[in-house]
Amino acid sequence: MNAFKKILASFVIATLSSSAFAVANPTYEDVKTAIDNTLAKVEEAITALNNGSDNEAVAKLVSDARQTQKDIANNVLDVKRNRASGVLNQARAALKDNNLQAAKESLTDAANKYKEIQQIYASTH
Repeated sequence: MNAFKKILASFVIATLSSSAFAVANPTYEDVKTAIDNTLAKVEEAITALNNGSDNEAVAKLVSDARQTQKDIANNVLDVKRNRASGVLNQARAALKDNNLQAAKESLTDAANKYKEIQQIYASTH
């Protein structure tokens, strides 16, 4: 039984360390594109809200921004990305409560946070 466990453990270690299970690090362009796309979605949500779009349509744009921001894979930016994501959650909650002023403020704050992320990333690469 001990031999079987050793063989199994060796197999698991070999499998996990193989290149087939390796996760590729995102390139500079991948992260830059994710930041730019997220900021564009947030700004699109702000514009839609200012133009009187219904809350559901704006909430969809906010959700799209939250999905896009998940591609901002950079250890330096993780804390700021998480904070900006939290602000997007606040905007979505405000939209559900029909609190348009709070939604506008949250979206503006989120846009500013993503602009800051954009500047930080550009200055470090």
